[in-house]
Amino acid sequence: MNAPLSPRVAAGAHAGPVAGASAAAASAHALLAQAARAAAQAPAAPGLPPLDLAASALNPAQRQRDLARAQDSVADVLVIGAGVTGAGAALDAAARGLKVVLVEAGDVATGTSSRSGKTFHGGLRYLEQLNFRLVAHAIAERDLMLHTLCPHIAWPEAFVFPLGAAWERLYVGAGVTLYDLFGLRHRAVPRQRHFSRRGLKAHFPSIDDTRAAGGIQYYDALMDEARHTLAVARTAAGLGAAVISGAPVVDFLKAADGAVQGVVVRDADTGQRHTLRARAVINAGGVWADELQRLAGASTFRVQPAKGVHLLLRGEAIDAQAGILARADDSVIIARRWYGQWLVGTTDTPWDRDKGRPVAEAADVRYLLDNLNRYLSRKVTLDDVLGTFAGLRPLLKPVEGQGTTSALSRDHAVLPGPVGLTTIVGGKYTTYRRMAEDVVNAALAGPGAPPAARPCPTAQLPLLGATAWASLRDEAPRLARTLDLPEPTVRLLLGRHGDQLAAVLAHAAEQPALARPLPGAPRVLGAEVCHAVAAEGARSLEDVMVRRLHLAWELPDGGDAVAPQVAALIAPLLGWSAEQTAAQVADYRAFVAGERAALAALRAEASRPATASAA
Repeated sequence: MNAPLSPRVAAGAHAGPVAGASAAAASAHALLAQAARAAAQAPAAPGLPPLDLAASALNPAQRQRDLARAQDSVADVLVIGAGVTGAGAALDAAARGLKVVLVEAGDVATGTSSRSGKTFHGGLRYLEQLNFRLVAHAIAERDLMLHTLCPHIAWPEAFVFPLGAAWERLYVGAGVTLYDLFGLRHRAVPRQRHFSRRGLKAHFPSIDDTRAAGGIQYYDALMDEARHTLAVARTAAGLGAAVISGAPVVDFLKAADGAVQGVVVRDADTGQRHTLRARAVINAGGVWADELQRLAGASTFRVQPAKGVHLLLRGEAIDAQAGILARADDSVIIARRWYGQWLVGTTDTPWDRDKGRPVAEAADVRYLLDNLNRYLSRKVTLDDVLGTFAGLRPLLKPVEGQGTTSALSRDHAVLPGPVGLTTIVGGKYTTYRRMAEDVVNAALAGPGAPPAARPCPTAQLPLLGATAWASLRDEAPRLARTLDLPEPTVRLLLGRHGDQLAAVLAHAAEQPALARPLPGAPRVLGAEVCHAVAAEGARSLEDVMVRRLHLAWELPDGGDAVAPQVAALIAPLLGWSAEQTAAQVADYRAFVAGERAALAALRAEASRPATASAA
């Protein structure tokens, strides 16, 4: 049962001054409200009306409304899967003026789209595979994110490639020069910079300069992919798409000739089944895409899930002014700064267990630490690791033979069949917008599909939070002073919410304590917890702790201590009883224990010799 949200909160109201706020705080709220009004009035893209900000709020009431209207009408396009590809396809179709339904078995971005390397990148290593087309497209999309689509969520970040032999400077330098040339059109990131051995040591003090004879610095873009995917889905909702999470597809509607005419979903809250009709259905099910196609009556491909593991390290673990990309045993190792901490990845191994719960294993942790430490003078240890996560890449499986998943294609494929269903699989997170355009084009070319009112406009369509970003981009110092918050916290708030920060602070209008950081989680406001339920579609404690706020990875205890406090804040909004709230906390703690089992085992193993010698 879900308790009704107040009209003010449900609509994502703009923040007025918090009760008892000072004149300085009132000026901050006025600035944020002005940005929110500007975003509400600006066209979503050339030729489009403004986003409907109230409709972009995802919450229990919205979910019930969207489920009801999806049952009562026939969608032009129904998309299965609210990862970034599915959310992107829903946004693409809605922006073309089509009636769209987006269904998701779990939470928005619950799978790979919240467990990636958190980078918009061209794929420097793909140049070595001579995949110039993929790199060129990815760099164009990276720069589009930085300039237009989500500049509040993405920012340029430097990476150093350490050099060994003298010939590497020419070889790697040629690749980085080509990388720079692909980015000349938008000039969204700085160009390369070369370092001598001494210069690299000054720039990257943690580097082992007995191994690295110098380095070349290049740029890509860091981002928060879970919040980015959420912004894509909410922007689609703001353009009229129905967004229904917690609704796994359990069957397909078919005509007598087998053509797909819609889906049957099961409401995860009630267990009831609902029939949703559509003129065209898009399968963006990620690692489940082949299973969905078979359920629809065809079997033209297989997905090989490839597991990628990342470690989150303390900010003090590495002393450097840039990230690092270096050769690993069978691929590359990358460490990048992420919100003051270090994110290290990735592995690339087949996964044949539960697709819904990929986890880091001891071998994964050892692999990442060993390969990173090859390049560091001060070695990173288990004590530096804050948390781990694993995601699955949906790669097309070879028809014959076996090999490492790192050799499989990262290009996406659009696959028809059966009639009425179009599947998109593979690809890179960075190129999701192009992938979405390709699959919508293919779906609309099928028999019985509706015509679009306009061509795809998503290259000119800023995501929710980005429209009025320019007015807030340089205001973090002023907002920090007037809101009495640390400047790094304000920068995080602006990065998470952009020009919609006013709607977040609206939750504190009558409860000023919500405008303060949570005890035990100093980078998160209580208002953000409430906003996650009221406007961001969170339906469980895990949704909030993992995908909205990342506390499961960023806090050394995985958020164990703060979980009851967060659950208490969202329980009234979701209508939980005391028993249900306690169950949510227990479920979350079990989730964290599973995520961190490998770390716990390695730490126990490392402590045994010391304990034995002490005895």
